Amino acid sequence: MQDNAKFKRAALVLSVVIGLVIVWFIYQQARGMYMVFTSGSRVFGGMEESIFRSFLAINFASIPIMLASLIIGYSLLHSIRREETPFIKKNATKLKAIAILLVVFEIVIISQEFIFRVFFFRFENQSDSYLIETSLGGVVIVMGLIVYCIALVFEYGISLQNQVDETL
Repeated sequence: MQDNAKFKRAALVLSVVIGLVIVWFIYQQARGMYMVFTSGSRVFGGMEESIFRSFLAINFASIPIMLASLIIGYSLLHSIRREETPFIKKNATKLKAIAILLVVFEIVIISQEFIFRVFFFRFENQSDSYLIETSLGGVVIVMGLIVYCIALVFEYGISLQNQVDETL
């Protein structure tokens, strides 16, 4: 039981951290959107309006993915705190969802960079040009795959626990 209390305390602390990160993330995204929409296409050196709007649509596609993964992570920690045991199917499913969202997030970021580079080269005669790297070079994809494998190990642990419970 002492170990139970230990991971429940850890889950509580991590829930508070994730809650703060969610609030900060929402603030940063709202601030970024405000800055982009108030400065218009001047941010990208006079880029054509249609291209600018396309870039914004692609750029903001990653926001719901990251927000969803943070919310699912918070839900997972909340479940760990409230349940008698963390080894339930619902938690394994949440781990898998987070893993898939991590992989999708990195793919979206890499595609954003690719599209930006296409536009960047099209406007290379601009006097002021900026290229921002946001991808970690596939590291997030690997982390997502690792989390998915942990979810599979978690499911195996659940089946072992069920077998032990049935034997008693």
